[in-house]
Amino acid sequence: MQNVVPDMKKLVILLFCFFVSTGRFLLAENPPFLTVKAHWADSVLNRLTLDEKIGQLIMVTIRPGQEDNQEDFVRDQIKKNRVGGVLFLKSSPSELASLANEFQQISPTPLFIALDAENGLSFRMDSVVEYPQMIALGAVSADTLIYRMGLEIAEQCKALGINLDFAPVGDVNQDPLNPVINYRSFGENPDRVARKSWIMAKGLQDGNLFVTLKHFPGHGNTSTDSHLALPAIQENYQQLDTTDFVPFKTCIDSGINGIMSAHIQIAEVDDSGRPATLSKKIMTGILRDSLGFSGLVFSDGMNMKGITLTFNEGEAAVEAFKAGVDVLEFVLNPSKVVQAVKKALRKGYLTEDEITAKCRRVLMAKEWVGLDHYQPVLLSGLHERLNKPDYELTSRLLTEQSLTVFKNENSLLPLQRLDTLKIATFSIGDAANSEFQNGLDRYIPTDHFTLGSADSIPLLVKILTELKNYNLVIAGIHGTRLLPGRENRYAVSDIQIAAVDSICRLNKTVLVFFSNPYSIPFFQGIENSEAALVTYGESDDSQDLASQLIFGAIGAKGILPVTISDKFRSGSGILFSPVGRLGYTIPQEEGFDPGLLTFKIDSSVTSAIHGRMFPGCQVLVAKNGKIVFQKAYGYMTYDSIEPVVENDLYDWASITKITGPLPLLMKLYQDSVVHLDVPFSTYWEPFKRSNKSKITLREILAHQARLKPEIFFYKELVLENEKGLKRVFRERPTAEFSVRVSDNLYVNKDVKQKLFDEVSKSDLLKSKKYVYSDMGFYLFPDLITRLTGVSYEQYLIHNFLLPLGACSVTYNPYIHYPLWRIAPTEQDDFFRKGLIRGFVHDENAALMGGISGHAGLFGTANDMAKIMQFYLQKGYYGDFRFLNPGTVDEFTRVQYPGNDNRRGLGFDKPYIDNKSRQVDDAYPARGVSRQCFGHSGFTGTFAWADPRDQLLFIFLTNRVYPTRENRSLIDSNFRPRLFQTIIDCEGTFSPKSY
Repeated sequence: MQNVVPDMKKLVILLFCFFVSTGRFLLAENPPFLTVKAHWADSVLNRLTLDEKIGQLIMVTIRPGQEDNQEDFVRDQIKKNRVGGVLFLKSSPSELASLANEFQQISPTPLFIALDAENGLSFRMDSVVEYPQMIALGAVSADTLIYRMGLEIAEQCKALGINLDFAPVGDVNQDPLNPVINYRSFGENPDRVARKSWIMAKGLQDGNLFVTLKHFPGHGNTSTDSHLALPAIQENYQQLDTTDFVPFKTCIDSGINGIMSAHIQIAEVDDSGRPATLSKKIMTGILRDSLGFSGLVFSDGMNMKGITLTFNEGEAAVEAFKAGVDVLEFVLNPSKVVQAVKKALRKGYLTEDEITAKCRRVLMAKEWVGLDHYQPVLLSGLHERLNKPDYELTSRLLTEQSLTVFKNENSLLPLQRLDTLKIATFSIGDAANSEFQNGLDRYIPTDHFTLGSADSIPLLVKILTELKNYNLVIAGIHGTRLLPGRENRYAVSDIQIAAVDSICRLNKTVLVFFSNPYSIPFFQGIENSEAALVTYGESDDSQDLASQLIFGAIGAKGILPVTISDKFRSGSGILFSPVGRLGYTIPQEEGFDPGLLTFKIDSSVTSAIHGRMFPGCQVLVAKNGKIVFQKAYGYMTYDSIEPVVENDLYDWASITKITGPLPLLMKLYQDSVVHLDVPFSTYWEPFKRSNKSKITLREILAHQARLKPEIFFYKELVLENEKGLKRVFRERPTAEFSVRVSDNLYVNKDVKQKLFDEVSKSDLLKSKKYVYSDMGFYLFPDLITRLTGVSYEQYLIHNFLLPLGACSVTYNPYIHYPLWRIAPTEQDDFFRKGLIRGFVHDENAALMGGISGHAGLFGTANDMAKIMQFYLQKGYYGDFRFLNPGTVDEFTRVQYPGNDNRRGLGFDKPYIDNKSRQVDDAYPARGVSRQCFGHSGFTGTFAWADPRDQLLFIFLTNRVYPTRENRSLIDSNFRPRLFQTIIDCEGTFSPKSY
């Protein structure tokens, strides 16, 4: 073909002015690989033939298992043409590592093993950690996390034998319909792209991975794919210099090792019509001379039509070398390239000195990455090395930091006043319930609706009619694509557009776009929504964390990396802090080794189930306000038919004391409605005429009021009924027998008053010492009703549980839930003559209609955690502030330490001598602090919180199934031992210090 000789006069003048005005003569730092002593590189160079030197400048490509004879082709090129490197495309980790070992073994000169690990190995393979896409990283302000990601990617690449990464992408994406760069860019702001490009590159390079920033001079301002055609860039030099060049200048000045060219044509800079890869004006005049880059220059794929539509393979190779490229990537026929280069040498188009200089740079790069002391990759344990807990944590933190709220009218987010919200979730574009919807359910029950991308308008109309019954709709938009596609609309469907527009007009709406932000302008009606956020993808992490952001468990930290519209521009974003609701995370974020924690809990619980301590259970661990472990084990009963799941309800038994009446009494104390040290008879008149006239509320709550542990009133009733002395029970309800105690058993409505009378008449113990008693707690619900003028149950629900979002917590769950969601307790052969399921296990609580202060509440571990976290946070949770810190401190401290009484007010506390006890004899665990507080329940339940470590442990089970005589859980001290096991796992994980 015709040799194009560039006219350099204008360019030289322009570059001189640029040097003088910017002082860039002194800015560029030498790439690190050029600082090696090069003893090995020179020794290898001296023994290479001309053909072998040319071969070192060629990289071939392989898709293992994807194309026939690929492996044989690579083997042949290594042996025949001594190619310098192999680029792996889609592969599996084990396949890549095995082939990398083999290729290195048969190659006379160690090879570059390359991958496009742009946002990590997941860009080209599965079964590895998946970091967020680059556009999501553009939203992240915490650059230290991006540096950490770079180091981790380097570690992972090295573990596979990869020594060259064609990353990061330094293109400034300026065209929303860019079909090839787009989401692979950090965004549209040149300075932000520049900073993040270098931060990531530095992490990669500090991990001793050879880095190649791409695609110079910038592929971001075009809607043409250079894989398919030659994009034409219309910018002039000044526009390029202030936009596209900025990331490259920053990275060159900072000392980046490599840069990859772009197959784009820039007529304002080179009017020859050739792609930048083949343009000496661009690759030498600008990249080398103007920007001062002295590192290694790689071409983009030489198979791409941005090259091959105009040049054959041999011509393209020669022109690329002449232009200033050092290494050709994705060469299809190395033999043709070698022959074309040798022909160009003979004709004087190239010189052998130029080839030798390029080859020396390649060998120095290989020496820098350690190929002078090459060691094969260890194949065993590869999966574990590629999926370390550190990597998972970094990915999750980056996802969290990227979530971007770009609309938030009246500060709707994070959601407040949960007790006033009736929420529907609407999955738009996915016909199945999403992880996002499931995540929202952890905070408040929501009703779910779904609409697939292929669904019909009549279905949408039906859903919209139902959505009118809700005062908030949270809509997740799913199923769009990361790239614009043939229709240039990111696979946004008409039904999705109609759905978003309609709900925003009809309802108060929060929109969550699990998508590339460039897809958002295709939706209409966003201006009518109350709030909107974008997650940049729909990974499990992004869906999980988006649900947490909406409820304020995590804050909003991301800013838009690209412009969505005139109103929502790049650099904007609405930030807010967490509000104090429980978050959900992986164990390593809070210092637990995830494998160790899971193994320890799994093995302990599994062993206990096999030993028939209990048939199943729920275990929850939270640290620093984040649930790090939550799992259901076993079955509802020993027949192994109904597996336990996380949203099943358990009978909390005596934990009712601190989750039902106690917070309300604390509030009444705080408001000076009741006092701790005046006679309780001041508030409970029946005690005035009894032997209990002088005992105080403090003494009752601390179990030091001389009250008997309990009264077996139900036994008396059963015996009276059996003797026929009086009709106490009925199988069907009547006006008189209206209190339901089981499936087919009702008692007289006056029984509760008779029970209260029994409490008033009961004898007192002789001495004031700690004796655990239920009796005072029998009275608290009625006391609260009298003091507030509101039904205790309604007061508890509407003033405490619903504002917390603890919506599963209830008395008499058989009224509200299907029985299959409720764990059964005992097979009662004495009182209720059947299996107790959905009714309270405690007999005296049953006689009170299932509502008492000492027992009766049911719920999930998740909702119990909300109540315990409320206490840990000294009386607040989310936007709900019910108690003052001083009130919580008073009730959770030991009240009578001098009397060998460990109890707080209502709360249980550790043994007084806990630290001196053996692990198997401590309570609630040997490693807790004196500030620890909680409670246990007769059914096997256990809930404890330690303010010192901000640690929360909840264990729910039905150990009384089928009989309370099974005491192995208690006798073995299983719950305290499990708690101690969890404490021992604290601090077992520390993220690698970077």
